[in-house]
Order: sequence, then C-alpha cells, then structure tokens
Amino acid sequence: MTDSATIPQVRAPIILVGCPRSGTTLLGRLFAAHPDVAYWEEPRPIWSLGNESLPDDVLDERRLTPRIARRIDGAFHRFLKKSGKSRFAEKTPSNLLRLRFIHALYPDCRIIHILRDGRPAVASMLERLSKPPRRHRVWARLRETPLSAWPALVPLFFRDVIARRLRGGRKAYWGPRPPGWKEWLSLPPERMVARQWRSLMEIGLRDLHALPPENWIEIHHDDLLRDFSHTLPKLLEFASLPPSDEVMALAKKIIDPDRAGTDAWTLSPALQEAMIVEAGHLLEKLDDSALDKEPFPGS
Repeated sequence: MTDSATIPQVRAPIILVGCPRSGTTLLGRLFAAHPDVAYWEEPRPIWSLGNESLPDDVLDERRLTPRIARRIDGAFHRFLKKSGKSRFAEKTPSNLLRLRFIHALYPDCRIIHILRDGRPAVASMLERLSKPPRRHRVWARLRETPLSAWPALVPLFFRDVIARRLRGGRKAYWGPRPPGWKEWLSLPPERMVARQWRSLMEIGLRDLHALPPENWIEIHHDDLLRDFSHTLPKLLEFASLPPSDEVMALAKKIIDPDRAGTDAWTLSPALQEAMIVEAGHLLEKLDDSALDKEPFPGS
C-alpha cells in the first residue's frame, strides 16, 4: 500500500489482540480511559469489508485491495475524527487471525498481544456456548455494519440466535473461526474449544512474531493484574501515548491483583483431558517461553 491514494489516514492505530477470554476487554477499557484515545470495541464488520463471505476469519495481505484499504481506513478515520481524539484503538478477537492483513494496511500499527494461560481461557470459552448473545452488542453490530454487508450477518444470526434455541440454549460454536472450524462441530464441546484455542494461538503467534519488532509487544494477563502500575506505563510508552492519570485511576478501581493466578485449574476432568489431547504441546511451549515473563516488545 504505497501509492498516495492508499496512504492510511489513521496513523499508528493501537490494535489489542488475544484469544477470547484472555483479557482484551479489560485492556480495552483501560485504553479507552486515555484522554487521547478513541476506542472502538469489536468493529468486526469494518475489518470484514470486502471479505464478508469467506469460510473463516483468516485475512492476509493478499486480501487487501486498495479499495478495501480505503473503506476500512475511511471508517476508522471518520470514527476518530468524530471523537475529537488524536489516536485510534480497537480490539476484535478475530484479528488474531488477521495480523498480516492489519500490518499490510497499517505498517505503523502498534499491536498489543495479551496472553493468558489457555486452561482458564478455554474454560471461559466453553461457558460462552451456553450464554445468549449480549443484546446490546447485537444492536451495536447492526448499527456499525454497512447495509451492503448485512447479508454476511445472516448466517451468524442463525447460528447464535435461531440454532441456539433449537439446541436448547446452546450455541454450536462461538468466537473466531480458524481454518477448518466447521469440521470441529461434531466434536465434544471440550475438544472443540480446546482445538479452537490452539489454532488461534498457533496462527496468531506465528504471524505476530514474523512482524517487525517495533510493531508489537506481548504481556501476560496475570502480570497486568498483579502489577498494573508497572505494566500499564510500559504499554502506553510502546503505543507512543503519554502517561495518563485517568488510565491508572481506572486500573486501581477495576483490577484486583489478588485474582492473578487464581483461576488456572478450575477445569472439569473432561476439559483437562481435552486440553492435554488438543493443546498439550502448545501449553508446554508457552509455559517455557511466554508465560510469567516481563512484558516484552517484539524481538
């Protein structure tokens, strides 16, 4: 994206990514408190513009045409301009599968990846299968979606609302869709969500670590809870944002440091077995490298 017609209007957007139930919502609330930041929570339809009918949520640079780039950047720029703020930030769970696409659109992006032990994250994902869609998010998504993209929402509406009722209140699937996700629907729910988590992490880590080091940083969910007074200033500095009393005040209000590390083993026997079978190797790899470490920039 080098010609003048496709130079992004939004500069150095702050992209918050992580597997579902890993702390991205908490991180988004904190960045939203910064006086310089216009924060958009889960603008999924915008990221999908021009690619609404794909079988999964993966996007890479090959899917980014000049027209798609202008449409996405234009939507974010209008949001930023309307806010009167100077910096744009967002979080969308599916973006863990779109890091190459995002970097191609925004070469100066600032990606913050939050990691959480996969066991409690997957346990929380499994619970989501039995919960109804949040009504306010459904209406917000409709308002945010251009009319031309509404047909792409029909399958999601059927899956999350109609089919859920037919299944006695349980969704067949919830969250980002890695390649092959439809083939997992016949698996026991524990195996399905464990495989979903593993696939998301494998693709996300592979693509994140292939980006230039100045574009990304990783933190651990427990580090954010345990020592936010140390972690948050590092994240603001990485994002080229000034220190913020508002962010720190909100962190003191909503973060309970005593919760760090307390939920790692609240798993059913079936889910423990599913994690060992589907993701045991990845859990060991993360235990040896990314988990319980100092927040670090790309390297």
